[in-house]
Amino acid sequence: MRAVVVALVLAVLVVVAATPAEAHRLRVFATVESGVIEGYAFFVGGGRPEGAAVRFVRAGELVHATTTDAAGAFAWRPEETGPLTVVVDPGGGHTAEVTLGAERFGAAPAGEATPAPASQAASPDALDPKIEAAIEAAVARQIRPLLEAQAAAESRIRFNDVMGGIGMIVGLAGVGLWARTRTRARDDG
Repeated sequence: MRAVVVALVLAVLVVVAATPAEAHRLRVFATVESGVIEGYAFFVGGGRPEGAAVRFVRAGELVHATTTDAAGAFAWRPEETGPLTVVVDPGGGHTAEVTLGAERFGAAPAGEATPAPASQAASPDALDPKIEAAIEAAVARQIRPLLEAQAAAESRIRFNDVMGGIGMIVGLAGVGLWARTRTRARDDG
């Protein structure tokens, strides 16, 4: 009975000790709007890092570096478009990154053909490039809140995650107790 109480106390201590570590996990949200990479870093559980180092990396090469503002936000207009990784490092072992694919910059993904300009399009109903760009910018503005909400939802600790962790701890404690009783039985017998 005493071993069960000790195991339960240890399980509670592990759960309590693990919560602050999860609350400090760093996440990054970034989007491209009108050729400008905008975004922010945030800690799961609340808070945004001020003055965190932000690196923009393309094909393993650093192409730009800046820091986050008081709201944890950053922005930069790259001269070249294409796949890019945004890395945020506020120090203290917290680092997060997000990769923006070519499609986020309005380019066709690798392996897909680039659409012909409107003047060369086979259909007379093809859109003028300026109108098409305006539509893409409007859609990007409308989608940004949805992308932000998705990033925030993905970073939340869910009840199922907590219960799964507790179940894992109880299961491991049970295996440990079973092994201990087997050892005692073997020693006694």
